[in-house]
Amino acid sequence: EFKQISKKEQGQGKTWRQYQADTREDWSRHVRDTEAWLYAIQSLRNAITAQTFLATTVLSLLTLITGRMWDILRSATVPSERRLLTVQLASIACTMLISSYQFLQGVRLMTH
Repeated sequence: EFKQISKKEQGQGKTWRQYQADTREDWSRHVRDTEAWLYAIQSLRNAITAQTFLATTVLSLLTLITGRMWDILRSATVPSERRLLTVQLASIACTMLISSYQFLQGVRLMTH
């Protein structure tokens, strides 16, 4: 990984940040040239709002699911059943946290 970073720093390839920066520059130039700045701002605002809404929805659902699974776990008496429920809860929680993280990364990338 370090060799790849050092190669890209030496100018032997385009990094993803440079690619994104170039794409943003092209897009902003197009918006200025076509005088479509209002639509561009609305599109960005709508995308950021949607990503933020999806991230908070995922976290809210995770809270509800965790509360319900916790009640089920406490009432389970068979040890193998408790282990299975714990694994299910952990896998659901990991999936939803990763999903929320990806939505928030989308917002971060749109605003920078």
